Amino acid sequence: LMDPIVQHPAIPALSKIRPRSRLKEEHKYLFDGTNRTNNDSLCLFDELALVACSTGVVCRKELLETYAAATFIHAKFPHMKRMADLAAGHGLLSWFLLVLDHYDNNNNSTTTRNNKQPPRTIVCVDRRMPQSADVIASAMIDRFPELEPRWCFVQSDLSAVEPHPSCLLISVHACGTLTDYLIEMAIGTTEGRNTLSGGSPLAIVPCCHTVKERMGYRPHRLSGMDAQEVSALVQERKKKQKHLKHEAVADVVDEVRCRTLRNAGYEVEEVMLPEAFTGRNRLLLGEAISVGTGTDKAVGRSNHKDHHFFQRHPNLPFIRIPLADDDESIAQCHAVSGREMKQTEKQLSPSLVMSFWLTDTADGKSSDNNSVPTLKALQALADQCCGEMETEEIQCSVEVLGDVKVQSTTRRRSQFYRFTYKKSKGADLSAAHVSRTTAKRIHTVIRERVGVKFGGLLQ
Repeated sequence: LMDPIVQHPAIPALSKIRPRSRLKEEHKYLFDGTNRTNNDSLCLFDELALVACSTGVVCRKELLETYAAATFIHAKFPHMKRMADLAAGHGLLSWFLLVLDHYDNNNNSTTTRNNKQPPRTIVCVDRRMPQSADVIASAMIDRFPELEPRWCFVQSDLSAVEPHPSCLLISVHACGTLTDYLIEMAIGTTEGRNTLSGGSPLAIVPCCHTVKERMGYRPHRLSGMDAQEVSALVQERKKKQKHLKHEAVADVVDEVRCRTLRNAGYEVEEVMLPEAFTGRNRLLLGEAISVGTGTDKAVGRSNHKDHHFFQRHPNLPFIRIPLADDDESIAQCHAVSGREMKQTEKQLSPSLVMSFWLTDTADGKSSDNNSVPTLKALQALADQCCGEMETEEIQCSVEVLGDVKVQSTTRRRSQFYRFTYKKSKGADLSAAHVSRTTAKRIHTVIRERVGVKFGGLLQ
């Protein structure tokens, strides 16, 4: 499948470029089609390489390994029309897979207007959307404008992802234990479902293999092994592969991963990307075909939140990322996509401030005395006021803002409190906005109640 690309006239020239050197306009001549036979896969590769060169943000190694991975993934899952690129980086893999599908739909001679397949759509998920993602998206849309509505990028930790068997989970260079957690996520889609539907299909290129527990490594229970047993197996393999000890770790860890997937009812295929493109070249392709060992029980996902990709980022709003291949789920992903969503926490949850004088016995934080404005007393009052709202389910959280202030002349102490207004936890982001007008209206009610309860202590 990769022979035409491996034998591409540009490969010898590219091998002289450092792997992580970025391709630029000056490299376009390598992909102008000179001195090569007419080959559809080469034409498409050249076209994508020219777009990559125009961005100035794609390195030589990434172009080759990403195209190779995309080619194998598309060949294995041509029928998958919904995909999720997890820990996506700047999303190059997603664009290549969209183009491959677009190319097939428009160049397949057997396709007619009546049996034409629906277009593929992809959502990228990562904790940060880098500037390079915008650059690549802009260049791809300029060349393939039809793809714009089929792609979106959601800034979020992976805990917001809701996998579904109709969506292929993909990730190139899922570093360290991230691969294990993505496998766990895919298998976990059987939870609470008819297990005959199987788990989510997945395609992953692992890297940075480890068996160290302090690095978070814990094999899935369906592998039938624990971390110590896997580590012992690695040591055994290293004795047999004395000159390839680093490969011993990768081989053993990926064997355990494949065993886990097979025990979960998956058909697993291992594909090796060309070594000339990348050293970490094993691609795991898994598709659920039956109910595996133990999948009729709740599949444990007790460890996935330990990984930083799954940990809730304090500056990101609470959102849902449903991956099902249906119009509602796709629309939800588009609704929460884009870099600007990272800044929506302030827009979604407006906050207002009150300042109180503190009595000699109150520190504003821990006292239970109802006659002074403690954090506990203010939160209880805010909860009461919000509970009386008839039209909207709005919560108010109260927190101490800054240190106690001491007036220079009177030595009186004061404390600021922040009142933050937001919709009840679990509301979709598209419906989670609390207007500043609504927040002010509730804040006015709370301020009046505070004035009655605490008298002259409110500034």
